[in-house]
Amino acid sequence: MSNLIIKRNELKYYISNIEYHHLVNKLKHILKSDRYSTPHKGYFIRSLYFDSFDDECLYEKQSGDIFRAKYRMRIYDTKSDIVKFEIKNKANNQIFKESATISKKSAYRIIDGDYSELLTYNNPILNKIYIKFTTKNYRPKVIIDYIRDAFIFDFFNIRVTFDKDLHSCNSDFDIFSDNLHSIPCILEGKQILEIKYNMVLPEFIHKSLQLDSFERMAISKYTLGRRFFKIEKWEDN
Repeated sequence: MSNLIIKRNELKYYISNIEYHHLVNKLKHILKSDRYSTPHKGYFIRSLYFDSFDDECLYEKQSGDIFRAKYRMRIYDTKSDIVKFEIKNKANNQIFKESATISKKSAYRIIDGDYSELLTYNNPILNKIYIKFTTKNYRPKVIIDYIRDAFIFDFFNIRVTFDKDLHSCNSDFDIFSDNLHSIPCILEGKQILEIKYNMVLPEFIHKSLQLDSFERMAISKYTLGRRFFKIEKWEDN
């Protein structure tokens, strides 16, 4: 089992379907496609988000806390035997991801509330998750599915991604299910453009993406996934 720690700056924008196709047609001649991605097709991502009994992750996002974190399991294939367990920390525009891998069997046990399974790996990241989950009574909250079209530029470790067709499900937390009853998260015919980079975003990429024509947004897939299952009025924000 390997751990992965990543620090990057992150920018997010809503774009239209037409803008998505236009930008992909540009980028496929300028940047390399991610090895798992084919332009205009992309690859599947599914995340299962956990939150406390009082929804502290959701509240931190909605209240605009400078320092906040989310906890999620992630797979790229429902037939996978390996699950990525992540803590996504954020401070202003910078993200700091801590990631460890667990087995499918362990994932099911954790989803069922057996958090002692995390300790069997003797892993510092999973130990941190165990402490958080047990002290704050974390539980599965929502599954988010989407398709990602990704491009990379090795210099400055840049990734440009287009996340489309977001769907959510909060009635079934079987991350490996092929029969989730999910609903669309975005009803306005938009997709999500994300740019991640270590230090500097080169000018040629900035211009190619026409970023000055888009409004930067504080977009959270977790928040979008919970928008139709809100309990309090503040969750509309």
